[in-house]
Amino acid sequence: MFATYEEAMEWIHTRKGMGPKPGIVRMKWLMEKLDHPERKFRSIHIAGTNGKGSNVAYLRSLFMAAGYTVGTFTSPHIVSFNERIGVNGANIPDEDVLEQANILHALYEEISLTDMGPLTEFEVVTAMMFSYFGSHPCDVVLLEVGLGGLYDSTNVAEPDLSLITTIGKDHSNILGDTLAEIAYQKAGIIKQGTPVVIGRLPEEALSVMRDTAEKKAAPLYAYGPDFSVTNWHEGSDYHEVFDFVSPLATFENLEIALMGGHQVDNAATALQTFLLFCKKHALSYSETTIKAGLLGTAWPVRMEIVSQEPFVMLDGAHNIPAMEVLTEAIKKKFSDKDITILLAALADKDLEEMGQLIKSIPDSKLYVTSFDFPRAASVKELCERMSVPEAEAYEDWRFAIDDLKAKQSEEGMLLITGSLYFLSEVRHYLLKNKEL
Repeated sequence: MFATYEEAMEWIHTRKGMGPKPGIVRMKWLMEKLDHPERKFRSIHIAGTNGKGSNVAYLRSLFMAAGYTVGTFTSPHIVSFNERIGVNGANIPDEDVLEQANILHALYEEISLTDMGPLTEFEVVTAMMFSYFGSHPCDVVLLEVGLGGLYDSTNVAEPDLSLITTIGKDHSNILGDTLAEIAYQKAGIIKQGTPVVIGRLPEEALSVMRDTAEKKAAPLYAYGPDFSVTNWHEGSDYHEVFDFVSPLATFENLEIALMGGHQVDNAATALQTFLLFCKKHALSYSETTIKAGLLGTAWPVRMEIVSQEPFVMLDGAHNIPAMEVLTEAIKKKFSDKDITILLAALADKDLEEMGQLIKSIPDSKLYVTSFDFPRAASVKELCERMSVPEAEAYEDWRFAIDDLKAKQSEEGMLLITGSLYFLSEVRHYLLKNKEL
C-alpha cells in the first residue's frame, strides 16, 4: 500500500520501462477484477493519428457549455500527470490518484504471477481511469486512445459513439507502413452496432473505415458526404470562422480560437459527434451554447501563442501530418513575420522529412536542441538528419529559449515545436518563469 501521492507516482512511473504491450488480454482481466467499470458510464472513444486531443477539447467544451458533466482521459500530459484524468477540465485530485493506485497495485501484484505478466504504465493508468469513472458519475466520458486502436488498452471500452479523427503515417514500426494498414488499426475501435464519426480522411483510409463499419453494422458518418464545412475564413485575432452543414443541424458563423484549417476540421468532426450523442440520449443544447463551446475551446501547445512581446508560439508538431498542417498554417497566417524555429524531436520519427517541411517556411531559421527523454534525438542526430549546421544547435534547451527570445525583433516570431513531451517541459518552464 502507498501512503502518499508521491509514492504512488513513483510506482506508476517505474512501469514506463515496460514499453507498449499490444493486446487487451490483461485489460480484460483487470475489468473483470474491477467489476466492469467500463460498462457503468456513457463514453465516446476517440482514435486517430492527430487531432485526438483537440477533438476531446472541443467535445468537453461543447458538453460543458450545455451544462453537462464531462470526464476526460488524455495522454501524454502537458504540465501535470493528473490532467490525464479530468472532470470538467479539472485534474483528478492527488488523493484520488493515491486511492486508485492502491487498488491497481494489488491487482498488479496478482497478475504479475500469471502467464500474462506485469502491467505497463499505460495499462495501469488506463485501468485507474476506468475504475475512477466507474465510481464518479459523469454525463459523458471522452476516452482518447493511446496508440493505434485495435490493441490499445482503452479498447475494452463499450462506448456510445466512436470517433476517428485523422489517418497519417506515424508509429509505422507498430501500426504498419501504409495508410490502409494504419487505418485498419484505428478502425479497431469500431464496435458492433455502435455509430462512428469519421474526420477528413484520404480515400485509401476511408474505404477501410467503411468496410469495417459495414462488417460491424455500425452506422458511419464521414466528413464530406455526411457533414461538412462551408464559407471558412479568417476572423479577428487569428480566429477561424465557418458554417457547419449536417442533416442534424446547420449553423452559421461558428468561431474557434484554435488556429488552422485542421482545427476547423476537428471542430466540425467534434460537433457532428456531439449532435449525434445528444440525439441518442435526448440531451438539450442551443445554438448559443454551441457557439460558446466552440469559441471557448483551448488546448495547450496547439499553435498556442504564449507571449506577444516577444511573439512566442508553441506547437506539438510531433510527426509528419502534424508538421504539414503547422507549416501550412504558419505560411498562411504569419507570412509577415521573420520566424525563428526551435525544434526537439524523438529519434524514431521521420526527421528528414520533418526538417524539409519546417525549413520550407519562408523567412525562417531553424535551430535544434534536445531534452532528457529516453527516445529523444540528440543534437548531433538532429543536425545530421535535418541538415542543420552545428552552429545552429543548442545542447541546453532552456538556454536556447532564453537566448532566442532575447534576440527576437518586433517583427519576429519564435516558434517552439516538435515532440509533445518536449513541449510539455517547455510549457512548464515558461509557466514557472511566469511567462504564461
